[in-house]
Amino acid sequence: MAAYFESFGLRELAAAPEDAFRLASLAMAEGQRIPGYGGDYFRMYLGDAQVFVRTAREDGEDQLLGMDTHAAGDCLWDCIVEKDVTPPEADPMSRRVLVRGEAGPDRAVVDVVCAGVLPDIEPGDRLRLNMAGFCLRAAYSLGECQPVVEAQEDTVLLQGVVRDARVGETYLGMEPLTKFLLVTAGTPLGDVTLCHPLELVAEDQRDLVKPGAVVSAHCVLSGSAAAGAYAGGIVYGEAQNLALLRTVFRGGDVQRLRPALHGACACTFLENRQEGAENALELLSLVARQMGEAGFDRCAYGRVTGAEGEDAPRWKGRRCLLLGGEAGWAFLCLAEPDSLGRIREVVITNDSRLDVEPG
Repeated sequence: MAAYFESFGLRELAAAPEDAFRLASLAMAEGQRIPGYGGDYFRMYLGDAQVFVRTAREDGEDQLLGMDTHAAGDCLWDCIVEKDVTPPEADPMSRRVLVRGEAGPDRAVVDVVCAGVLPDIEPGDRLRLNMAGFCLRAAYSLGECQPVVEAQEDTVLLQGVVRDARVGETYLGMEPLTKFLLVTAGTPLGDVTLCHPLELVAEDQRDLVKPGAVVSAHCVLSGSAAAGAYAGGIVYGEAQNLALLRTVFRGGDVQRLRPALHGACACTFLENRQEGAENALELLSLVARQMGEAGFDRCAYGRVTGAEGEDAPRWKGRRCLLLGGEAGWAFLCLAEPDSLGRIREVVITNDSRLDVEPG
């Protein structure tokens, strides 16, 4: 998943490895930190363009993974994940997904920028993404338009009506760098900000780059997950906590939970209780591994509908995870939040006094 500096006329800014490293270091020093699970992102504005630096957290330090580019626009898509199509070689802070809208045949392959601010991305999940398109080819015309978005292997063919068109500019500090075209196009999945140099448009079409025209483009779509409620990064809450825990029981990295844990977090499995974040993570990892070995490979959302005993007020009505295998559900996983929504305690139990139902 490449950073498309050429769409902004900024190829020389990261042409050599040392140039790219210098730009990434500047973004990490002066940009906005966006907390994610497993690592953080750093966003730096270059006028109408943005650079995002992906980092992984290792031994308390930020390890540079790579960079993404994006447009400083505000075209939001509310879309549904159909499939994860992330390349095998992608780093853990990158994702690529196939998405669709609520209805219709249109599909799009989207490189998700700041994917790590989300607890998980699964088929069926609804995402709100700030969309930009980096054009590989673009043509402008007048006449009737049949809006369409058609997914290719890792790119998209789209056609839509131009809603707005202007010259975008990039800056580094107070120094002007480049100019490029910034075009907002309407598509069946929502508006998208298309970015490309003027030279990409044939000379006899340049007067047609205006509102009301039809744009046909072959492009790479980028969608920033740092939008809406997640604009500032990680969001704490019951839904996010359970989604995180679900990734652990499905074979994911338990260390991704670390940013969501209260400092004095505890984990209780039957009669075994471990206190402190490190001990809690170690026990949770052990339980997840043992459940996998025992064939408990199913994990679904549920809700506690009834409870008896002294813990009844604590859990009744709470959402939970149902853990089990082909024979049925064997354990419940519950997460008690603190006042900020972080995980204060994880409880994995087979207590028969708790009545649950899926959903």
